Amino acid sequence: MPRQDQHSDAELVDLCNTGGRLEAGDAFDALYTRHKEYVLRVAYRYLQNADLALDVLQETFTYVLRKFPPAGSGLELTANLRTLLYVAAKNTAIAILRKAQRTEPGDLDPDELPAPVYYDASELGELLKGLSPDQREIIALRFIDDLALQDIGEVLEIPLGTVKSRLHTAIQAMRNSPAVKNFFDR
Repeated sequence: MPRQDQHSDAELVDLCNTGGRLEAGDAFDALYTRHKEYVLRVAYRYLQNADLALDVLQETFTYVLRKFPPAGSGLELTANLRTLLYVAAKNTAIAILRKAQRTEPGDLDPDELPAPVYYDASELGELLKGLSPDQREIIALRFIDDLALQDIGEVLEIPLGTVKSRLHTAIQAMRNSPAVKNFFDR
């Protein structure tokens, strides 16, 4: 049997859809191994909590697993697998935030959800801090997560032209940011 980690995501998804029990299981394991760190990063951006990010990881891959036979009718990739994983992880993280708010006093307004955090104490964090949440998200999807512009459009559910415009605006904002100027003046 060929090693599953040598296959593309599309080939692994096809094996999960059509392969025998062992082959499909190995293919799913390869997908999980390949993308678990990515899903954890996305989840942590929204939750800032490692334990909750692990919950998102589990929920995200459970969601994907349910798409494959025999539980589901199969998963058809129409874009990069990371596009699907990003949306699933983001939505799961937001659901966890909303649930946590329901257990605490007060209602959670969707506009009051915390913006995802794309940084830690690193220098990159200082460069991104001055951007709006939308700008941080589009910069992170393009340059940290390495998603193609078309995939970013699918993730954010916006047209390609809007992706390009927002990315351009975010890059301009970074160029004009005092944090960026200070970074390069060192």
